Amino acid sequence: MGLEANMTPAPEQPPSTDGLGDNLAPKRENEQATEPELPKKRINGGLDAWLSVLAGFCVFVNSWGILTTYGAFQEYYQTVLLPNESPSTISWVGSIQATLIPMVGLATGPLVDVGYLRPLIIAGSFLTVFGMMMTSLASSYYQVLLAQGFCVGMGGGISYIPALVVISTSFTTKRPIAIGFASIGSSVGAVIFPVMFRQLQPKVGFGWAVRSIGFISLFLAIIACTILCRQPAQKARARSLIDWKAFREPSFMMFSVSLTCVMLAYYVPIFYVASYARTVVHTTTSLGFYMVAIVNGSSVIGRVVPYLLVAYIKPIGILVFAVAASAIAMFTWIAATSSAGFIVWACYWGALSGVLVTAPTSIVAHPVFCPDPTFLGTRLGMMWGISSFGALAGTPIAGALVNLETAEFLRAQIFAGCMMVGAVLLQLWPAFKVFRYDRENPRKT
Repeated sequence: MGLEANMTPAPEQPPSTDGLGDNLAPKRENEQATEPELPKKRINGGLDAWLSVLAGFCVFVNSWGILTTYGAFQEYYQTVLLPNESPSTISWVGSIQATLIPMVGLATGPLVDVGYLRPLIIAGSFLTVFGMMMTSLASSYYQVLLAQGFCVGMGGGISYIPALVVISTSFTTKRPIAIGFASIGSSVGAVIFPVMFRQLQPKVGFGWAVRSIGFISLFLAIIACTILCRQPAQKARARSLIDWKAFREPSFMMFSVSLTCVMLAYYVPIFYVASYARTVVHTTTSLGFYMVAIVNGSSVIGRVVPYLLVAYIKPIGILVFAVAASAIAMFTWIAATSSAGFIVWACYWGALSGVLVTAPTSIVAHPVFCPDPTFLGTRLGMMWGISSFGALAGTPIAGALVNLETAEFLRAQIFAGCMMVGAVLLQLWPAFKVFRYDRENPRKT
C-alpha cells in the first residue's frame, strides 16, 4: 500500500510533455486505466502476444476466410439454388457480409477500447456459427440473405476489430509481421472451405456441406474465445463511438477514402472468378470452383512475404506498390482468356489481394493516423467503417455491369481498374506524410 501511494503522482508527468494541453485533464483521469497496455508494447511479443496471433488466425478464418469463400457460393446459387435471381441480386448477400465485417468495427472498436473485449469476442463467435448453421437450412433468397449476409457478416464484424486491437497493442516493430501471420487464417479458410463445399455438396447435399463448415467455425471460435477472454479487461471512461478529430485530419481521411476505392474493386474478381472461368475461359465447373481456392491460396504470399521486408520498406510503401500493381491486375484480367493464362493471373492477383487486406491494419497504428494509441480501436473501426461503403456498393455495381449470358465482363474489369487507380492517387499524400514524420522523428517509429 505504501508503494502504491508513492507511485500515484508519477503518471501526471508524461502528459505534460506531449504538447496536448487541451486534453490534459481527461488523460489524467484515465491514465491508470490505460497503463496496463504499456508493458505489452514494450515487450514487443512474448507468449501471450503470440497466442493472441493464434486467436487472430482463428478470427480471420471465421470472418474474411468465410467471406472470400463466397465466390463458390455465388456460383452455386446462380446455377442451382437460386437460378431465377440475377447475379447482381445474389451478390448482395456477399456484399452485405463484406460490408458488415468492417462496418461493425465503428461500434466494436471503441467498445474494446473501454473494456468490452470478452463479450464482443463471444457474441461475434456465436453469430458466425449460428449464421452458417442457418444458411445450411436456407432454401430461398431472403433466408440466405438473412443468415449468410447479415448474421455471418455481423458475427465476423464483431470479432474482427477486437482481435486486431489485441494484436496491435501486443507488438511494436513486429506488428506488421504479427498481423500478417494472423491474416493467413483468411487464406486458409478461403482455400479449405471452397474445396470442402465443392467435394461435399454433391455427396451429402447443400445443407450438410455448409454445416460441416459451420462445425469447423465452431471449433475455431472456441479457440479464439479461450485465448482472447484471458486478456485483462480495461477500465476506461466511456467515449464516443467516433473520434471526431479524425475527420479534420487529411491524412487519415484520404487514406480511409482510398480504402473505399480499393474495396469497390477488391470483391469483383473475388466473387466472380468462378463465373468468369466457366463462361469466358470455358473451364470445367470443378476448376471454376477451385479458382476461388487458387486465388485465396496465393494470397498467403501477400499476407506474409512483404512484411519480412519492413526493415527496409515501410508498410505504407508496400501498400501503395500493391494497390498500383492491383490496378494493373484489373486491366490485364481482360486478356486472361485461356486456362493457363487465367491461372497465372489468378495467382498474381491473389498474392496482391493478401497485401490489400492486411497492410491497412498495421499502417493505421502509425502516429500520423492515430496520434493517441488509446484510440487505436476507435481509429481502426472508423477506417474500416468508411471503407465498408466500397464493399457494399462494389459487387452489386459489378453484377449490373456483368452479363453472364453473353460472357461480358469488360465493363466490370474497367470499373475495378479505375477504382484501384483512384486509390493509388489518394494514398500518395498520406504516404508522403508518413515518410516525413519518420524522417523527423526517428526514435518514435
